[in-house]
Amino acid sequence: PGCMHEVMAYLAGLFDGEGCVTYKQRSEHRKGKRKAYNFWNIRIEINMIDKDTIDYVHKKLGCGSTDHRPPYPHQNYGQYRWRCSHRDAYEVAKALVPFSITKKAKLEQIVKHYEPNSK
Repeated sequence: PGCMHEVMAYLAGLFDGEGCVTYKQRSEHRKGKRKAYNFWNIRIEINMIDKDTIDYVHKKLGCGSTDHRPPYPHQNYGQYRWRCSHRDAYEVAKALVPFSITKKAKLEQIVKHYEPNSK
């Protein structure tokens, strides 16, 4: 894909099929604290066996991090992962929302979290 419009359309399709969008609040007890606190878990990630595609995602989105998970004994291949969270996830969600179909509602939740006054 050439222009940024095409790149985002490609990435949105990739994330619709292979990605994972997490937007949830969880309660967590901190060591030494009496009460539990609510934390937002806001994350976008994609796992695949193709390293070149993961590197492409990382380069084009310009944020997040990549890592490699070796294969389990019953698997033939390890997996490469790109992921980002919080404000980076917000920027990525904003860029992908116009092109997303399957993950659109979850991506919109992230945008609304950071832009409470948006439509």
